[in-house]
Amino acid sequence: MQHLENEYPGSNILFVTVTAEESRRVEQLSDQEVEAEVMAVLKTLFGNNIPKPEDILVPRWGLNRFYKGSYSNWPDKYTYNRHDQLGVSLKLANSIS
Repeated sequence: MQHLENEYPGSNILFVTVTAEESRRVEQLSDQEVEAEVMAVLKTLFGNNIPKPEDILVPRWGLNRFYKGSYSNWPDKYTYNRHDQLGVSLKLANSIS
C-alpha cells in the first residue's frame, strides 16, 4: 500500500498494488469485493474505527484488450525530456554520446 499524501497533500488517497496471480484474482472480483478485502486488511492494521472510502478505482489492466496487463507509471521527478529520450533511436543516441 502506498499513501499519496506527499504527492497530493490533503487528498487522502491510498494506492494498493497487486501483481501476478493476485492481480488476476482481484480483477475477477467486483469493486465491492475488492473494497471489502482492502478494508479487512486496513482494520487489521488500524482497528475497526476507520472510515469507509468515498470511492474506489480498480483498473483491470489484464482484462482490457488494449493493455493485456501492461501499464506504466512515471517515477517522481521524471521529466518530459527524459521521456522523449526513450524514443530516440539507438543509432542516433550513440552518435550523440
